[in-house]
Amino acid sequence: MKRNVLFWLTFISGPFVLLSYVRGVNAVDDATVYWGNVSPSMQSFIVPWMFVAAIGYLLMWYQFFFSWSEEDVASLQWPGREIDGNGIKRLALLYAAFILPAMLWIDATRWHIEDPARYKAIIVIILLSITGLAAVGFAVLGWSSRQRLSNGNRVVIGSVMLSIQCTFWDSIYWTLNFPW
Repeated sequence: MKRNVLFWLTFISGPFVLLSYVRGVNAVDDATVYWGNVSPSMQSFIVPWMFVAAIGYLLMWYQFFFSWSEEDVASLQWPGREIDGNGIKRLALLYAAFILPAMLWIDATRWHIEDPARYKAIIVIILLSITGLAAVGFAVLGWSSRQRLSNGNRVVIGSVMLSIQCTFWDSIYWTLNFPW
């Protein structure tokens, strides 16, 4: 896969995540139902992190697709491994694991709210967990390049910003506070 193909896939599919949120919020009479038992004070703390996460996502996205060359991105490797030129494939896997579940979780949550069932709750939790793990995966992938590639720390910093929201606030905190 070429980096420009991955760029266009993320450029086109990324906004679908936001559209899924708009669709999900508009599909219910009271969108606060998605917060479950998360207190209003915690909601006002978490919402700004959504914007921090978006900035982090854009920071690493910019690095992958505009700052680094195709060869730089192809050199991305998991820590402790030798460079094999398959960095773009690794990045594509992470983007798929991040974007697809992020697009589906709110609809899966609404499906569970409308007709609660244990298996539906498990689906939501799995979707959020995959998204959170992929956010961490960006940091792990970027870690080995942070000193080798120019501005490599931007990927790590951006993915940490993203991971705080997707891993901690969504897949852990929200999951523990939702009335399953």
